[in-house]
Amino acid sequence: MSVLDDFERIRLYRKRASEFDWLADNEPIPSVRIRYRGIARHYAELADREEQSDKARMAERLERLRLERKEVVKRTLLLAVSHAPFFLVAAE
Repeated sequence: MSVLDDFERIRLYRKRASEFDWLADNEPIPSVRIRYRGIARHYAELADREEQSDKARMAERLERLRLERKEVVKRTLLLAVSHAPFFLVAAE
């Protein structure tokens, strides 16, 4: 899934939660109102979990990129040192 799909899914869950909250606000039957609130809470929790999951994936990806960058710098420095010119000092 792409990042855009993840954001779209989060947005959809939040929209569904608000729709069921609205239904609960306008429902005269208490048992149905409670049911709508439960459904709204469920969608809100799904959105929160998706958002947390997205943040965790991004943090993991950033950490991987940081380690890769560090490895490239290390290899570059090793390559530079191995090809560095050296001078012999003549013994007097």
